[in-house]
Amino acid sequence: MQKFALFCALLSASTSILAQSSSRPVSEVNLVTPKPGMAAQFEAGRKAHSAFHAAQKDTWSIYVWQVLTGERAGSYVMVSPGHHWSDFDAREAFNKLDQADVAKNILPYAASSSRSYFAYREDLSRSKPPATPPMLHTNTYYSVNPEHFNDFIDAVKKINAALEKTNYPTKPSRWYSLANGGEVPAFVLIVDRASWADMEPPEKPMEDALKEAYGDSGPQVLDQLRRSCRSIYTEMSVYRADLSYVPK
Repeated sequence: MQKFALFCALLSASTSILAQSSSRPVSEVNLVTPKPGMAAQFEAGRKAHSAFHAAQKDTWSIYVWQVLTGERAGSYVMVSPGHHWSDFDAREAFNKLDQADVAKNILPYAASSSRSYFAYREDLSRSKPPATPPMLHTNTYYSVNPEHFNDFIDAVKKINAALEKTNYPTKPSRWYSLANGGEVPAFVLIVDRASWADMEPPEKPMEDALKEAYGDSGPQVLDQLRRSCRSIYTEMSVYRADLSYVPK
């Protein structure tokens, strides 16, 4: 009975995520880890692939981020944001050419690669995606227990409301939910950093802001968020404009 209940919770959460992402902008995310000692060859191949996109007059941007910390350090994340699911149907002919060029310029130097799709969660975010990528950003990945999906969403919204109410100093940040390509429910919070100095935390702890907004029970909102997760993982990435493709 417990397994059946967990399956129903997972099915409900997965269905909810897909339904919510259907009308939201979608980002295609490709993660590539170069073979040992072949980062330079990969980067040269990535630049050649950007030249291919330019030659095809591709209208989709591809922002490349190099992971600096965590178990994925040394990998590259390529993000094409701001699409709707129907947009991918029109890419079939282009994708055949694109895959051939990827096989030529990127895959020979890749130890592993994966693709996933994330939906932008404007309802949870405190800022919109920037027009120009920042120098750095930090990513916090939340793997949520299916049976605590609603608790997680409720906690995020309560935290946002408290930060707004208390004018708590924060950096631009956005939430995305995994729509396809991994274990769900899963979310990522992306926080923009203009410099390494932006990593310094505010002098006022967030717990104090929550207490100011909700009284003595305020800090329990953070506990609610943590308890709803199977795991929480962080990493930092640096923007690689030299490897990215942005249509003129």
